[in-house]
Amino acid sequence: MFFSVLISIFFSIGFFFESIFGFGGGLIAYSFLGFFFEVKETVLAGLYIGTLSSMYIAFSGRKHFELKIFTKLIPVALLGSMLGVYVFMHFSSKILSAFMGLILFLLALRMIFFEKYEFPKFIKNKFLIIGAISQGAFGIGGPFIVNAIRNDFKSKSSLRATMAVYFVFCNILRIAQMSFANKLEIDFFIGISWTIIPVFVAIYFGHLIHLKIKDSVFKNGVAVITLLASINFLFKALK
Repeated sequence: MFFSVLISIFFSIGFFFESIFGFGGGLIAYSFLGFFFEVKETVLAGLYIGTLSSMYIAFSGRKHFELKIFTKLIPVALLGSMLGVYVFMHFSSKILSAFMGLILFLLALRMIFFEKYEFPKFIKNKFLIIGAISQGAFGIGGPFIVNAIRNDFKSKSSLRATMAVYFVFCNILRIAQMSFANKLEIDFFIGISWTIIPVFVAIYFGHLIHLKIKDSVFKNGVAVITLLASINFLFKALK
């Protein structure tokens, strides 16, 4: 029960902000949950909540969905899912903690020191690959993907809706791959099924304000939380 309560609290916080900005829900949730639970538990919970939450966000912003951008992301999503899910299924929690810590550390550095820096195209392409693999393994590829293509979107609303569809697509690939390998336990998801209700409530209120709020405070806060979480995951890997 303690696990389910914390899942509902931290994913509600995370997807409240994802509903506003289009990404960061899983990132925020994992940053908090990493202090309490192992990587694999939180990632599986995120797979359930992230899929349904992204469906909700995608539906609410369907008028702003950009098919052209989504279509361009399909090949990288397929590649990232195959590689990322393989890493998740075949590596130990200790190694996954190291991967997660490193990814979160890079994300924190990106948000703290290079937020306004415009990277050259070849680095942005690397972001796409890293983001796709991170999405496949942990469900936190959004910041890398957004940093690579954010200038392609017409508006904040189109980014929000298009990235939500991308997350749904990636998570369906992850679910199919894990199901085929018999790595999903129905009882686990039944036990946390109720947690999606407070998350949906948080998304609803986030949607109401997503066009009005300034994102500078949000980004700074997420950067600090992410940096602390990365240190925690790396510390776990060294135990």
